[in-house]
Amino acid sequence: MEKVVRKAYVDSRGAIVFSDIVCVDGHSNLCRYRIVTHIHYDHILDIDRSIARCRYIIATPITFDLLECLGYTMPRIKKRSLNYGEQLDIGSARIRLVYAEHIPGSAQVVFETDEGIYAYTGDFKHAGTKTPILKDVDILVVDATYGDPSHRRPSEDEIEEQFAKLVQNLLMQGPVTIYAYFGKACEAMMILRRHGLDAPFIASTKHWLIANKLRKYGFEIEDLYLDGTPEAEELKKFSWYVKFEHYAKFRDSAKRRGTHIVLSGWLFNRPVKQISSNVWIVALSDHADFEDVLHYVDEARPRLLIVDAFRGNLAARRFAKYVRERLGILAEAMP
Repeated sequence: MEKVVRKAYVDSRGAIVFSDIVCVDGHSNLCRYRIVTHIHYDHILDIDRSIARCRYIIATPITFDLLECLGYTMPRIKKRSLNYGEQLDIGSARIRLVYAEHIPGSAQVVFETDEGIYAYTGDFKHAGTKTPILKDVDILVVDATYGDPSHRRPSEDEIEEQFAKLVQNLLMQGPVTIYAYFGKACEAMMILRRHGLDAPFIASTKHWLIANKLRKYGFEIEDLYLDGTPEAEELKKFSWYVKFEHYAKFRDSAKRRGTHIVLSGWLFNRPVKQISSNVWIVALSDHADFEDVLHYVDEARPRLLIVDAFRGNLAARRFAKYVRERLGILAEAMP
């Protein structure tokens, strides 16, 4: 087992490293191949270094398109696009990307060698229903951002229903601004449309670019306008619209016009919480909560579980301890 353990680890800069050849969602100077599971900031760390030094950058076609929306460019000769289930041979080893329910383009990673099979879940939710569970794996690296046993959310159907109802009610008072990470904003738009909301959407530049790029993959969002254009400015005169901004733009919203909704994974036990006169938090998350991650691990049953503590911190360490004590699976948090 000690020989196998040395073949997979999470380093101090957040790279998931397999056999010192492949690095995932971070850069290691030893690696020749960089895999990007999706476009969120903590998973594209040091991407410029990887572009300069790695032989290939590997991702799904959607992820490559969305990286372009965020302003990242790379030589075509270094881009290696993999569809879900497609295999890339590198010497005697093999790389596969497997679907993950998170944001468009998200993937799990399987790296097979003669010495063992190593895998990484990336960010995911809906284990076993929408996200396939990777089994027969020697070492599994798992995301446990919400790995503390207290991190349990209400059902997603309840959260989505309460979110749509909140937006509909608040629009009666004026415009609503929603703050969300890339990819999550598009999901929020589609949820609101499914629940019958007909107010126009106004999006900041990158949210708008991403939504339009996703059209070619079947994500159709009607009545979406780019902020700052004449059409969007005309719509603002009527105060009947929903604006989408990046999560990082949420600053001093109490001083701004209208109502503000933050989409966050850090709300538990209830779908919606009001934190000031015009600011609300909604528990709309792309991540598995504690029960979801636990179900994944219990079904996967790897020989060794590595919990990503670079992104999960204390929750990851608590999750590793829980798995050791309750499931009897060898588990440790790294780094």
